Amino acid sequence: MSRNGGGPRVTRQEWIKYAALLVLAVVAFGVAALALMNPRGVGEPAGLLPSGPVPGPTAYAAAAGAPAPAEATVAGTATAGATVAATAATVPAGQPKIELPARPVLLILGDSYTAGTGAGREDQGWAYDVARTLGYPSNIDGLGGTGFAWGGGAQDDGGREYEVRLREISRDRRFVPNLLILQGGQNDAQLNDPDELKAATAQTIEAARRFWPGIQVVVLGPSAPQPLADTLRGANTAVRAGAALAKAPFIDAYEAPWFTAANSPGFNADGAHPNTAGHAYLAQKFLESWAALTK
Repeated sequence: MSRNGGGPRVTRQEWIKYAALLVLAVVAFGVAALALMNPRGVGEPAGLLPSGPVPGPTAYAAAAGAPAPAEATVAGTATAGATVAATAATVPAGQPKIELPARPVLLILGDSYTAGTGAGREDQGWAYDVARTLGYPSNIDGLGGTGFAWGGGAQDDGGREYEVRLREISRDRRFVPNLLILQGGQNDAQLNDPDELKAATAQTIEAARRFWPGIQVVVLGPSAPQPLADTLRGANTAVRAGAALAKAPFIDAYEAPWFTAANSPGFNADGAHPNTAGHAYLAQKFLESWAALTK
């Protein structure tokens, strides 16, 4: 119905209907907006994690641009798992650990292996490889024919046992190590006296601790390519016992074993020493054990 020829007249009932429709439209718009902001549902609080399984530490580290934790990396690769298994065999359970100083200074002392004998160049020896990899200020003292109890010379008459050499190094106050790696035992096998070798090993470790209070000592037992390795069981047992007596970590290359009948031909230089590849292999195996011992 119209009035005075104008537009259609809107009754009171129609105004009420239009107002109700407007209210319903506003409510519907609000619900839609809330749903868009929270896809989980109107009554469910929005979370920070995506739906599905909660990602583990590796996923979070990758998302944040940070390196994955070592545990996640090891668990994720078959090769790393094999490395851990090999290292566990090299470092017996219950070994003392090494707590790395804030500023490590390293001394590696040993026999002809530490001197790099058998490698193409001296600096291709295992000890030099290790020192380069660790990157610490280092001193490498290798002398062929010597040991914990064997002083060198054809009849053990050289007077160059490890303790003697450590004492001489300690007199130079310009070099003060706080980490010591003692490698050896091959030449001590000539003694054929396990008790003497055990005592000499423990005494050498304790002497180092007197010369450099607070120094941490790791012992790397005897090793050699086959068939020479077969003759080192007694010396290895004695050196290991001496290290245990002095409560020093012992890396057991013999029992692992690092050198086997299968790999020795490729690592053998002269029947007694590793070649360049053998020294690189020794360095690799040592560093695996070092990683298991340090914290």
